[in-house]
Amino acid sequence: MIDWTPDPMEFTEGGPAGASIWLSSRAIAGMVEAAVKAGRCETGGILIGCYGADRWNADIVEATPRPRGSLSGWFWFQRSKHGLASLLEDRWRLGFHYLGEWHFHPGGAPTPSGPDIRAMRRIASDEVYRCPSPILVILGGQPKTRWSISATLFRDGHDISLEGKPVG
Repeated sequence: MIDWTPDPMEFTEGGPAGASIWLSSRAIAGMVEAAVKAGRCETGGILIGCYGADRWNADIVEATPRPRGSLSGWFWFQRSKHGLASLLEDRWRLGFHYLGEWHFHPGGAPTPSGPDIRAMRRIASDEVYRCPSPILVILGGQPKTRWSISATLFRDGHDISLEGKPVG
């Protein structure tokens, strides 16, 4: 368990889309805690929250820990679906939805890789996910000492990198 509370963050895109993603303290703390536990291996989970009416704005309230059955190594992560259907049903009753994926790049930059981008584009076009504008959040670096976060929105076949800053 981490012994501090991070500030929430806001990620924005200054272009014509004007996309904005708010990432809660709770979600950041959950990612950092999971990364500390994972050590030198990648880890990840799903993002839960809500979209604004135009789907260019989103609030991420929860980043789940790695589901049981997930597989990982130093440079890769394969998320399991175990337990996610019932979790998402519970969150849906509270007005929250699946918004995308997050994962940790141990010791590395929070930059989406080619496989990350291809996976998110598949999610955007897959009717099963019901998420035409998924978000990818990557935590990079050393979770106990020096880490950074990126957020990318995938919409209409484009990946839009957003600039982040602490809110608090």
